[in-house]
Amino acid sequence: MNNNQIADVIKSVLHLRKEPVGIKVWKEEPLSVPKYQGNAFPGMCTQIGEILTGAKTFHTSLENCFCTGGVVATGVAPPVPEEQKEELIEVHNSISKSYKDVETALCYENEMAKRIPLVKEINAAVQVGLLRDIDEPDLALIFCTPGAADILNRTYCYATGEPVQGFGGNGGCPFLLQYPYVTKKPSFSYSDVAWRKYIGLSDEELTMSFPYQRLLLFIDDLPSIAEAYRRYGEPVEE
Repeated sequence: MNNNQIADVIKSVLHLRKEPVGIKVWKEEPLSVPKYQGNAFPGMCTQIGEILTGAKTFHTSLENCFCTGGVVATGVAPPVPEEQKEELIEVHNSISKSYKDVETALCYENEMAKRIPLVKEINAAVQVGLLRDIDEPDLALIFCTPGAADILNRTYCYATGEPVQGFGGNGGCPFLLQYPYVTKKPSFSYSDVAWRKYIGLSDEELTMSFPYQRLLLFIDDLPSIAEAYRRYGEPVEE
């Protein structure tokens, strides 16, 4: 299957309202892909939202994102230095009530460091676009209901024998970009207020993120497993 066919299968089988989105990391700036114009607020979640509402695929970097979560998650920008973390926390707290105080925020950052491995390589840009518009992306983002996520998880387990890791916390990019990009394993999350608001997720939607090569392992099985899932418990016809 090509990516156009993959996107069609995902949308039709899972009855999705949103197109799957592709994320592709580039070692060098891709001259053949238009560069994002302007500075997105908060950051990559806004850019993903723009793709879902009709924007064509583009590449982006640190200069195009107010929030650094997405570019840090893909190795396009380094993590925030320790000496700047308190300042950044205060900026975020001025926008939204994220933590009751700086000490609590730093506790959260320490706990995140135990769960999300750092990106070790240095990259130049990250491309964002519909899955059907990007050749061999690194990640595929699927915005779906919990029921559809369960079907995806069941199909992945059927094909690979592996469980899928899920996350809850104040973030979308660490859980849905950085974790699957570094580990090459899928993940899911209801994410956080910025990811949900600027991507445009409804109350019924969450995000699943699959490394593209892992998606290819099970996509052929998705229609049949979805049918078996929906008929679970019914007598098996001989």
